[in-house]
Amino acid sequence: MPCFNRAHDLLKVLKAYDSQIGGERFEVIAVDDGSSDATYDLLVSYQPQRYSLRAERLEKNQGPATARNHAIELVTSPLLVFVGDDMVPAPDFIQGHLKAHQDHPENEIAILGKAEWPPDMPCNTLMAHIDGVGKQQFFYYFMLDGQEYDFRFFYTCNLSLKSEFIRNLDHWFDSDFYLAAFEDLELGYRLKRRGLHIIYSKKIVVHHYHYHNIWTFARRQRNAGLMANILIAKHPNLIYFFRNFYFTVLRLFKHPRDLFSRYSSESMEQLETLACQLSGFYEWDANSLLDKLYVEVLDYFFYDGFIQGEFAYSKLQQRLRLTNARRNLAPSLFNFLRDAQRLGIQVPGGEISLLMRKINELSLG
Repeated sequence: MPCFNRAHDLLKVLKAYDSQIGGERFEVIAVDDGSSDATYDLLVSYQPQRYSLRAERLEKNQGPATARNHAIELVTSPLLVFVGDDMVPAPDFIQGHLKAHQDHPENEIAILGKAEWPPDMPCNTLMAHIDGVGKQQFFYYFMLDGQEYDFRFFYTCNLSLKSEFIRNLDHWFDSDFYLAAFEDLELGYRLKRRGLHIIYSKKIVVHHYHYHNIWTFARRQRNAGLMANILIAKHPNLIYFFRNFYFTVLRLFKHPRDLFSRYSSESMEQLETLACQLSGFYEWDANSLLDKLYVEVLDYFFYDGFIQGEFAYSKLQQRLRLTNARRNLAPSLFNFLRDAQRLGIQVPGGEISLLMRKINELSLG
């Protein structure tokens, strides 16, 4: 369990492991990834009754890949489970993983449990979307219990496998992924080439205590776009899974006039702010157009991160970012407002025509 600046809520996680049913002993290896709060102090001061807790600390924040690798080195049990510091396990979590591996003793079988929003934390429309039809965070909404899934479902929020199987790799998580995105999928891909099979068990549950709104998840999407470039650089054949995003970026080159005209970075930032303000207006008020708006706005931020990573050393980077805002984000917002007007959906401020005019002004530079 990598931990970073979770002192405010980590006690809930530690206590949940003390509430596990059954008599099996287990160990939690928690690695504080250079937190600036009291996370490590909480880890070393907590006295578990049901399990043993080993707390380690990295002096500098290096990302979950490095923290997990440090923990893997310390594993002595035949099974290991990857979890998150914001994932609170259900009381039968440990027993569920143990039983699943008893049913699937093959060395190459991994068990994926479910992560869901907790019943005692409000779930807004954005959170319902990203774990639902939007599937930008998890794909559980579409998954079937007991079915096998490929390496893209190597979700390290609730996943167990045999220690021997992962130790056969020459390296584990790739620390080049300095942000929390795609480092787990990349490891899953290398394990797949050694025979990995992932079986989904929806009965093994953790509750995900991580509140999101459009602002926080847009930042996550941009980071994911950045890390997608690292993934593709290491495994070019995986570009197939990002073909829609990649082709969208390539299509920006079809507008050379945009690339070499004097667009304003300030206009791009204003469009992004407007997109988040418009989306955030419906945080607790769903409508028939909202899922489409969320998809297009969140895709835009992924594209933006992808462009920043792919063209990190190119003079075209900023021009492509601006073109992305004009060609993808502005039309999405304009079309939403047009359809909202037709359907009688309220918008911030109530003046749809004024917002549409503002978008047109910003997209013209």
